[in-house]
Amino acid sequence: MENHYENAAIEEITKLLKSGKSVLGIAQPTSYENDIPKILLEMIPKPEEGSPRAIVFCKDVSTAIKVHEITSIAAKKQDITVDLIHEKGNKLKQRNDLFDGTEIIIGTPKRICELYFQNGFNIGKLKLLVVLQIDEMMRAGNKGYILRIAESLPKCRHLIFTCNSDEERTIDYIDQFVAPITKFEFEN
Repeated sequence: MENHYENAAIEEITKLLKSGKSVLGIAQPTSYENDIPKILLEMIPKPEEGSPRAIVFCKDVSTAIKVHEITSIAAKKQDITVDLIHEKGNKLKQRNDLFDGTEIIIGTPKRICELYFQNGFNIGKLKLLVVLQIDEMMRAGNKGYILRIAESLPKCRHLIFTCNSDEERTIDYIDQFVAPITKFEFEN
């Protein structure tokens, strides 16, 4: 994969993740959304059979579809499989797709959690958990789903994005499943 970054912040975040740190990115979604595939493919550079190695939690179905589309295009060049999991999709098909194996899961917390608890996939090899717009997800009532998956994880890196670094309840929530975390604020 090319190591050219148009966004210096994404390059710095990738370096932090590769060094073993978890990162809290403070930015508007437009600052990072299109660069999520670059981060994922740097962390998962080649296909491997079996368990997923990255999960991306999106705040809603439309965000999940958008992130899945741009990630799938980028991942195709490296033969990395990406599965889309959300409430509006066929649950049985999604479960079977996960059972067949995937490197990256992108979707909504509720459906990902449901399929995880139905033994649809193993997270033993997970390298990266990405949570986009955690503040929005908390407001939408997804705290429990994210926490259940995060508490079940092996040692892996976390990349969490929020729009507001000063919201104490968001920071307290993040501290429940990942500590320490390196804050990285995007420049406007």
